[in-house]
Amino acid sequence: MAVSLRQLRAFRAVADANSFTAAAEGLGLTQAAVSMLIRQFEMELRVTLFERTGRGAHLTEFGTEILPTVLRVLEDLRNITDSATDLRLLQRGHLRLAVPQMLGCCWLPQVLGSFRSQYPDVEVSIVETAGDGVIDTVAGVEAEIGIGPERAPAAGIAAEFLWDVSMQLVVQKGAPVCGADNRPDMDAVANARWINYSDDFSEVLHRSLLGHGSSLRAGGMRVQGMMSALAIIGREEYVTVAPAYAAVFAPVFNLTFLPFEGAASRRRFMQYTRARHDLSPAATAFLAMARISAPG
Repeated sequence: MAVSLRQLRAFRAVADANSFTAAAEGLGLTQAAVSMLIRQFEMELRVTLFERTGRGAHLTEFGTEILPTVLRVLEDLRNITDSATDLRLLQRGHLRLAVPQMLGCCWLPQVLGSFRSQYPDVEVSIVETAGDGVIDTVAGVEAEIGIGPERAPAAGIAAEFLWDVSMQLVVQKGAPVCGADNRPDMDAVANARWINYSDDFSEVLHRSLLGHGSSLRAGGMRVQGMMSALAIIGREEYVTVAPAYAAVFAPVFNLTFLPFEGAASRRRFMQYTRARHDLSPAATAFLAMARISAPG
């Protein structure tokens, strides 16, 4: 059956007006066009819907029976159209975002505040995870989009460059690693105990800071949460590397952030989405804001 929306609208208009002429005027069509739509509808149903008389058009018994259904269908379609319009205008919707905890603490509140100010009716869900967990969170459909450090490509996940972020060496305040002119003492770095939080990045990091063939001192530690790593370094003589924006926590944990040179001194941050997935209007709008609001 190929009943069309135009046929349903014509049926309702004639039923309301009891007249093909008045219905045509209300729809902005000719009387012949309305008559053709009703005739096509009747042919699809193989039932007469109106009794045509000199005084107008009146619903048959079957026409009266299906009128409530037609009205519900038209109302449902109107609701769908209104909902789609609301989504496009971001008067509703749901932003589901995955970010590493440190990015969530130091960067997210500002850009999210701007987003909420502009789109107050959009629901927001934030999944905080370790940097290694952003891709898995998006792949598992817990979040529609993820923002985090660059990781090896994963099946079913699309990655797009977002920002270059400055990285700095993090040490306990006053530790031997702190050299002159706010630069790290590289001999001390080579002998330091490291806290690692990403195998991929640690490899680049150690090559950059220590050189090929260098080995790390025994007694290192693996920590998934960067906040925990900072807290540990504040109490023990470990070192790690963290985004420069995390320096806001330096006085909290008694830390010093030291700039350094090399391939690991900048880190690419990416936006992650499911491959071949059309982003919702909320996700699209948030990523547009995020792209121009790189962490300091």
